[in-house]
Amino acid sequence: MPPPDPADAAACATCGRPWTDVDDGRGWVHLEVTRSDEVDGLRFVDADFCSQEHAAQWLARPLPDPAPPAPYATTWRDHLAVAWVVLLLLLVAALTGLGVWTAGRFLLAAF
Repeated sequence: MPPPDPADAAACATCGRPWTDVDDGRGWVHLEVTRSDEVDGLRFVDADFCSQEHAAQWLARPLPDPAPPAPYATTWRDHLAVAWVVLLLLLVAALTGLGVWTAGRFLLAAF
């Protein structure tokens, strides 16, 4: 697999050099460590390295604490989307009721 675009080069988490500076980025390694926390759920720590050796050195040390998740603020677009879904569900319920009513009248008139 070819390395990502050098314009997106991140610094090695062990030595601090951009991964493209070492062997033209051919030894580039990206690690993502997942932690499961009963309170916060899954938390992720990810890092880029210029070589597998630097990735191994990083993994040999205690892992850094993951960054806390960014809080999500509800916007007016979110409220509008919820209102739209509620209106659609009400329309479906009304049309279903009308269909049941019509089918019931049809069945009662047939017998």
